Amino acid sequence: MKPLLLITKQGVYGSLQDKGRFGYRAFGIPLSGPMDYVSFQAAQLILQNHHNQTSFEMFVGGFEFEAMADGVYVLTGGHGVCMINDAAIEMWKTFHLTKGDRLTIKSVSQGSIIYLTPLGGFTSKLQLGSTSYLSQGNLGMVHAKGSILYGQIVSPLKYNRGLYAPYRPTFDNTITVRIFKGPHFHLFTGESQQQFLQNPFQFSGGNRMGYYLKGPVLQLKEMKEILSEATQFGSIQVPQNGNPIILMADAQTVGGYPIMATVHEDDLHKVAQMRMFSTIHFALEEM
Repeated sequence: MKPLLLITKQGVYGSLQDKGRFGYRAFGIPLSGPMDYVSFQAAQLILQNHHNQTSFEMFVGGFEFEAMADGVYVLTGGHGVCMINDAAIEMWKTFHLTKGDRLTIKSVSQGSIIYLTPLGGFTSKLQLGSTSYLSQGNLGMVHAKGSILYGQIVSPLKYNRGLYAPYRPTFDNTITVRIFKGPHFHLFTGESQQQFLQNPFQFSGGNRMGYYLKGPVLQLKEMKEILSEATQFGSIQVPQNGNPIILMADAQTVGGYPIMATVHEDDLHKVAQMRMFSTIHFALEEM
């Protein structure tokens, strides 16, 4: 284990994430892991890392790092302004940092999340089988200004590697995602069911626990108590105010709000990359 990067400026929110903490949902511990699995996994493939190496996940940018050793990295995810010593660099392609270099993630203009991944991945203490940081569970390591990100001693890549531009994911402000009916879909009025499937909803904020949407107010046929049920990354709950919430990677494992639908696993990365005022449409998939 060797020190790779010193965080010299803290952005909106950043955390170390591997593929997640499997096998503990029955004990109330969420999976965690990357919000945008597609961009996370692409980084591992570009660097030829093991598929469960650790990346640093950043929301909206604003981070700055100082290289404490020479190393090879890649940046994936939403389109951002990224610079080494004030010179712009391209995302989705490997780049080299020399000790003392300054890496800046200034902003994200398309999407909202960027992954910084070194050759060999970052190294952190395993807790319940994962390095993923879970703030509400006090699991994983907190990284803020002054923190050091550690990595492994690895053999260098022989060639620069990257993902050809036409194959890189794009993150639009208007998205359509596939959904499956939830266990409580039938409890909503016919009008609300139609509004949910035919009208757009707007992203109004959120975090790694949940994304909040605004649109037509969804109403139950009758107000009634329901039993708490298991939830998952992608469950769409509707609280009493009628505005849907999409549960994300760090969400609770059980919830008492009606579950209107669940987002298709292959579309979760599009949801994760939404930003303020993005618009989402739901397309129903039949089982």
